[in-house]
Amino acid sequence: MLKKLSYLNSIIILFIISSCDFTSAGEYYNQAQELEKKGNLEAAISKLDKAIKKEPEFRAALLNRGVYKSELAKYDEANKDYQKVLEFDSDNTYALFNIGLNFQKQKLHKLSIPYFSKALKTEGALESIASSNGDAWAINTNIDLKRFDSDADYNMFDSEIYYQRAVGHLEMKDFDKAISDFKTALKSNYSRADCFYLIGEAYLGKKDSTNACQNFIESAKLGDLEAREMLKKHCLNNENK
Repeated sequence: MLKKLSYLNSIIILFIISSCDFTSAGEYYNQAQELEKKGNLEAAISKLDKAIKKEPEFRAALLNRGVYKSELAKYDEANKDYQKVLEFDSDNTYALFNIGLNFQKQKLHKLSIPYFSKALKTEGALESIASSNGDAWAINTNIDLKRFDSDADYNMFDSEIYYQRAVGHLEMKDFDKAISDFKTALKSNYSRADCFYLIGEAYLGKKDSTNACQNFIESAKLGDLEAREMLKKHCLNNENK
């Protein structure tokens, strides 16, 4: 009888041990990153599910899971992850920006613009400055030691946010706001060829061919092939006339 009880106890103990998950949230997060490098996003998401189950406010895991879902075009699910971050980190620049970007990918520009605007008001939207070699750089003067943890803050250049908001304004045919945001992005040399080209499109929307052509010329100088086609279509013919 004692032997039977001992055997049953051993079985119970083995069952309990096998059903316990001793892997830490951080380990699951690292495993997800390795899977992402291999292009296996679904498996990476599964690992992050486990990490978040252990630590529901694991900021980096939630943000990365949102990114992976976005890459799989699961935009609504991705935005839910970003919204979860905003529940405990309401000024997270990266979460706000990516919600706006996901709405933009779905052509929901009216919904995207407010999120880009909110992102620009956060400390994590670093003011970018053009460097002498044509790149952009920024200094973060808003370090909050209370939030300095292993999750990181996911700061980003404000020029990237201005650029995406400008795209939304352009799609909404709010041409003046689009031009203003593109020009702000240009100040730090962000995506110069694209900015000049899209400013040209905005001026075309305003039926201002002179300014449109000037910006298409700048874009063409930087190697944009579409800008060259726009010059042929809207500018060279006008000069010949």
